[in-house]
Amino acid sequence: MPLERVARAIWPAAAGLVLGLAVGAVWTLLQPDRYAAETHLVLSGPSAARLAPAVETLANGSVVQENVRQTLRLSNPPDLSASLRKSILDIRAKAGSRERARQIDAEAAQVVTQLVATRFGSQGLQASLLDPAHVTDQTSPTPGRNLLICGLLGLLVGTALSYPRWPRGAPQPEGGAVDPEAERRLKKRVDEVTKRERALARRAGELAKREAELERRRGDLEQLDAQFKQRDEALDASDQQLVARERELEARAEAPPPPPPEPSPEAVAAPPPVTRPGSWNINNLQRLVDSQTDASAEQAEEWTNYLFFLRAHAASDGSLPPQFDGLIEDVFGAIDGSSTPE
Repeated sequence: MPLERVARAIWPAAAGLVLGLAVGAVWTLLQPDRYAAETHLVLSGPSAARLAPAVETLANGSVVQENVRQTLRLSNPPDLSASLRKSILDIRAKAGSRERARQIDAEAAQVVTQLVATRFGSQGLQASLLDPAHVTDQTSPTPGRNLLICGLLGLLVGTALSYPRWPRGAPQPEGGAVDPEAERRLKKRVDEVTKRERALARRAGELAKREAELERRRGDLEQLDAQFKQRDEALDASDQQLVARERELEARAEAPPPPPPEPSPEAVAAPPPVTRPGSWNINNLQRLVDSQTDASAEQAEEWTNYLFFLRAHAASDGSLPPQFDGLIEDVFGAIDGSSTPE
């Protein structure tokens, strides 16, 4: 019977080890691919030893990351790190693909070289490329590490739960009979271990689902960021057009009327002409624009902007000066029924 007791004591530890290895395998499958690339710069000049720590700090700063992000049009700052070995600066980049990691590392080396020439060139410091950017290894997934950590954790949990709680020095059952109380305690312990193993497996599954959901949300955020950038560019272009239109309206409004012709000596002086309002009315134009329900959003926005600027020059009854007739015909001539002013 001692062999059976040993088997019953080892079984929870073995089950914990298997469960830990399974969790490590799931963790490995859910990890994204990550690659590392390296490049090396040589610092030369009379002040290389003195300025090398400053160059290392500059390479690890946000200035290099922001320049690389803008040049390569990345949605997030790149994963960059730099370390100094005497007069050699090692630059390391990590990304989701081999080519992207190499591109980021090469661009970072170029940015650091330019910054060294700009900030420390007057002191005789130069940075030159020693080794071009190249992919060194794959940093993720790490199956060996994951299986080792999860296997050890499962083995420890199983071993702790399988430790017998029998009192020391208790009399052994005579005739090789199995102690019913010890059997009951062992069965209870096995049930507890099984329950905890199931809870751990369920927890591991939930963590895997959360990681997948976070990756999906990250992709959605990147798409939204790109869409917002496109909309910002469109809004900037629209603002520039509106500014140009506003200047055109102000120039037309401020243009002086042509001088009246000189009267002939024989002609009798005619009474001064009465200034009349233009043939357009801002209220009528507003009603025409409101009636165009099938117009595009860009066309409706353009009409609204012109009405806003023209309203500042309208009289109390809504009539507009005659110098705006040509502009109004050009802008609102496409509206049905607007070719004949009211």
